[in-house]
Amino acid sequence: MDFKARTATLEGFHGLLVSVEGGLGIATARALAEPAELALGASCPLVLDLSKCSFIDWMGLPFVLRAHEALAEVGEAMALVTDHALIRKMLFLTGIDRSVRIFKTRDTAIAWAGSQKAKVPGGEAPSLSAVANGDR
Repeated sequence: MDFKARTATLEGFHGLLVSVEGGLGIATARALAEPAELALGASCPLVLDLSKCSFIDWMGLPFVLRAHEALAEVGEAMALVTDHALIRKMLFLTGIDRSVRIFKTRDTAIAWAGSQKAKVPGGEAPSLSAVANGDR
């Protein structure tokens, strides 16, 4: 399956939805930096929908964690959507599931992310280009 990332805003959700198809690895994690930076710049939550993601590798996992950390620094939420057993296992084995909320359905993730209020006052958003490149 070819990699595709689609970015959308949804009525009633002041956040950004990024849907991934294909694998999330070294080349594709960098492609997600731009939409993730949009969420940082707009000071809004990010829902990363991996429900059509076929795999996540050693480079995709740190991107997920660093994107979450960058959003948390400016008080914004991030949620993941996946029901893929192997991806959930990777998130569990690496401990990412302890800091990033993971949901089985997109609707549940959007509802949770939309209910989160900014908990950290202001602050400059870190660059996710640096995050995707591992410079952070």
